[in-house]
Amino acid sequence: MKNCPAIALIELTEIATGILAADAMIKASPISVLKSGTVHNGKFLILIGGSVASVEEAYRKGLSIGGDQIFDSVLLPDIHPQVYDAMLGKRSPCPDTSLGIIESASVAAVIQAADAAIKRARVTIVELRLADDIGGKGLVLYNGKIEDVEEALAVSRKTAADRNQTVRESLIPHLHAEMIRQLAKSSVFSKNNLETLEGGEL
Repeated sequence: MKNCPAIALIELTEIATGILAADAMIKASPISVLKSGTVHNGKFLILIGGSVASVEEAYRKGLSIGGDQIFDSVLLPDIHPQVYDAMLGKRSPCPDTSLGIIESASVAAVIQAADAAIKRARVTIVELRLADDIGGKGLVLYNGKIEDVEEALAVSRKTAADRNQTVRESLIPHLHAEMIRQLAKSSVFSKNNLETLEGGEL
């Protein structure tokens, strides 16, 4: 799918309101619905893309319909291509050994944090997970040289704080080769096979 110049995401706490809002957004403006539906813990997410004007119009409509059922939301008029691809499921390898991890209760906050970080720091987004299989949270993994990963974490932290959202973060300066191998497959437990570490015991 071709990247859209602008995206918006709305997280709602009620499914019924979420479907209503998504329908109204589609009718309000010529947008692409990149993804919409229920996620773990009963939230409903609407992720749209398109031109800046179309996305802004649909986003405003969604906010008006969602009202006090909106958990969080974000509008990015100039989304970075790497964030766009990662949102839609693209994964990247870990060529460097330093890893930064950002986790938030808000999916919207993680998307905005990732977009700000990737525009400032020379890092790669290994994985960007949105809600499913992680209890409705958002999660992003940054890979790169230690100083670049540190900068990405700092930018993410500030971005989240500016929007009154808290994040949990970790920095691993030298990721073990086995963890690099595991993360190259997935961070999802059920998608990684049980294997013995090199030099370890069964």
